[in-house]
Amino acid sequence: MKKFIPSIGTIFGFVLSCLFLTFFLVVTSTQFALGALIDIGVDISFATRLQTTIHDLQSMSPLVGIIFSLGLLIAFTVGNYISRLVGILPAVVFALAGFASIAVTTKGLNSVLDITVIVATRQWDGYLAFCLIGALSGYVFQRLSARFSPTA
Repeated sequence: MKKFIPSIGTIFGFVLSCLFLTFFLVVTSTQFALGALIDIGVDISFATRLQTTIHDLQSMSPLVGIIFSLGLLIAFTVGNYISRLVGILPAVVFALAGFASIAVTTKGLNSVLDITVIVATRQWDGYLAFCLIGALSGYVFQRLSARFSPTA
């Protein structure tokens, strides 16, 4: 039974990787949306960019965090089994798990709701940026959980 209970380091790594993921997904989403407005000729100052980013972090973070953290939980659980099976390069396994988590969660939201909910993911560059943030959060998870877990 003990091997099914995550260590404090694993929990700590997961929480911090979810916070990392949420912060950067919201900031990226905001900047892509503002970039689209600039593309059509709207003049947006740096102060407006900053104010909009802060507002979006306050309003969007809870929902984005819950939805995408659930995806990470599933992906990291599978990644843990794959990492143990492969036995090498756990950072790569968890980075790929984070990438896949964002890819599947984003496409899943789009298909369930029948619209592209996150404006940034309408184009390939925004979708790829989101997936790369997922990969970085997987790397953050692996490094933090390895660092703070007991080596028993």
